[in-house]
Amino acid sequence: MTERVFVSEMSGPIVLGVSLPVGSVRVQVIDSLTTARVVLRTDDTSGPAADAVNRARASQNGQALGIEVPEMPGNVMVQSQHGNRVVQNFGVINGSVTGVTIVNGRVISGGMGAMQTVSPIEATVCLPPHSSLAVVSQSADAHVFGYVDRMEFRSVSGDLVADGVRELRANTTSGDIRAGRVTEQITAQSVSGDIEVDLYDGRGAALGTTSGDITVQATNGAAGHVSANSVSGDVRISGARHLNVSANTVSGRVRNR
Repeated sequence: MTERVFVSEMSGPIVLGVSLPVGSVRVQVIDSLTTARVVLRTDDTSGPAADAVNRARASQNGQALGIEVPEMPGNVMVQSQHGNRVVQNFGVINGSVTGVTIVNGRVISGGMGAMQTVSPIEATVCLPPHSSLAVVSQSADAHVFGYVDRMEFRSVSGDLVADGVRELRANTTSGDIRAGRVTEQITAQSVSGDIEVDLYDGRGAALGTTSGDITVQATNGAAGHVSANSVSGDVRISGARHLNVSANTVSGRVRNR
């Protein structure tokens, strides 16, 4: 195992930025915590994943803390376990993946040359209350437990699950975006992923997806405008009769009740 620990130089709420190309980000907001802490780890003791952890950089300017994990070079496949599913994410590929044969996690034939199978990089984050967070990745998932002030999430295929956030901005190509509660504003865009807000009591929502579904449950405390647009996905807005709602889909179904 390779592990590094980063601790904020400042106490109190921070604005944390995490750049992790492939892996997972797990965030816990702890009410009694005064100093932010980030742990980067991989099961590998050597190789591209271990090298990426060792070469990770941290920078801090006041209450802003940035953690940057470099991309893993070469032909790399990151393999992780999600329940009963084995998930494989490819890094930078040089050559074709047609006709690849994999035995026990190792590529033994194929047209793209040697490929290494590496363990994922996991970022475990502990934040003081009222902190803000930004996660940038290619395929890393992010799961946030607790309430954050502001959050930005940008990924190609990673999923986002956030318990609660005051203001959320999320953009992904094929990943899903799910917020347990949004109390002020949400802007979320996806191409083929779903967008879901379990409890929305904010002041503005702009949600868009091409082939994914959009589901929003508004509360009596919500106000303002809700825009939800999909091309082929379903759009379901509940509890929003008192809101200014613009919900559209081309070939899916719209439900506004």
